Amino acid sequence: MILRIAIAFLAVVSAVPSSAEELNILFLGNSFTARHDIAGLVEQILEEGDPTADVQVQRVIYGGQNMFKHSTYYFSQSFIEQSTLTEETITQRIATMRGFLNSDTAPNPEEWNRHWAALGKTNVLFADIHKHITRAIKNHEALLRDNPKTEWDYVVLQSWRDVSEQPNQGYERYATKLAEIVKAQGGEVILYMTSPETQNQAPVTEPYNVASAERDTAVGLRMAKALQPKAVIPVPLAIKNIQTGDSDKPGTDLVFRYHNDGHPNQTCAFLVANLFYTAMTGKSPEGLEFNSVTETKLKKGKDPDGGEPTVVFDNKEKAYLQRMAYEAVLEFNLGNENES
Repeated sequence: MILRIAIAFLAVVSAVPSSAEELNILFLGNSFTARHDIAGLVEQILEEGDPTADVQVQRVIYGGQNMFKHSTYYFSQSFIEQSTLTEETITQRIATMRGFLNSDTAPNPEEWNRHWAALGKTNVLFADIHKHITRAIKNHEALLRDNPKTEWDYVVLQSWRDVSEQPNQGYERYATKLAEIVKAQGGEVILYMTSPETQNQAPVTEPYNVASAERDTAVGLRMAKALQPKAVIPVPLAIKNIQTGDSDKPGTDLVFRYHNDGHPNQTCAFLVANLFYTAMTGKSPEGLEFNSVTETKLKKGKDPDGGEPTVVFDNKEKAYLQRMAYEAVLEFNLGNENES
């Protein structure tokens, strides 16, 4: 039975001020941020919710990469720090990354192996990330040529198959390191929990991979207590609740990933955008006109399953997903209150 929660009993994360004129948001992630342009969807829904807001987004994306590699080998913190970063520091980081390319072995093998062991993986090759290091060098060279010196209001740190039950490992460890940098720069952190292991590609009669959903939610709660972020985007909890269904109709016919591609589909992206809206503003997205999502990676003009790139949600499905996003954020925040 999906938990129905009255607003009066819950404290949600502090809202984006309605008088805000400009909000600068930086997204660090991989294809789970790039596909469907999650950053653009967040910009769209926030501006609809507050027409006085001018939301500006920037993305630092490396396909299939997590916060460990973002922070340790690609120096994505440079983009967090850009308003105060010196050209000398950028140049030094470029030189360090070029040094990484000279070896097929991680410069810090103990940390490399510890990270993967915490995720149950072994024999992960450092050489496989050389192409991403090369791209990170190019990104830094572009920053060196033209640094906009943006001061970020919020920085989104995306998880992806890196949530570990072990305290201070995986996503928790490296998102925390980046969060400390964000705070030092005067910004606030948004933790985007993506939950790839719980997204069903076919209708279900019960939650899919409950253990993963509960682990990710528990780690999110632990991080929320420690970091006091602006918001946590509880995708695992929202999907689990939808998959649970109601007592009179368990499960769901909704699917959240493609059959032919291991990525979230348009339905999942729509849910995510509404989760961002509620988590950041403390308001329900119900009643907003936002009702469509477009796939950004096409094959012969179609999405990975051969469907039309743009899905327009009818009023019934839109309202349901909006409500479930709202309730998931409220439930997560109630859990956070109880943890404090």
